[in-house]
Amino acid sequence: MWIDALIDDGDIAAAWTAAPGVATARQQLTRADHLADDRPAEALEVYLRAIEPLKTVTGDATYQEIARLLLRARNCHQHLGTTAEFETYLAGLRAEQKRKRNLMKILDQHGL
Repeated sequence: MWIDALIDDGDIAAAWTAAPGVATARQQLTRADHLADDRPAEALEVYLRAIEPLKTVTGDATYQEIARLLLRARNCHQHLGTTAEFETYLAGLRAEQKRKRNLMKILDQHGL
């Protein structure tokens, strides 16, 4: 897809604005990763949206992905000066997912 070509060419800004409704979830995450420092609010939205469907999936690979996304979301909140909002979100996620012991363990391992 042409969004991948823009990313491969290093034109992340163009990839960010190119057809937002067309980009796959993976492409959106790649764009967010590249622009999180410059556009933390927009990247944060992508990360939080990506976490939602993962909440219903089990398995260590999924839990590692949730932790990775949470770390990126925390970084965005730090850039935005909204760390308290992240802590509230994380506490809610932990409460909601508390029965997933391996997820809790992985979050602990990542300092989340």
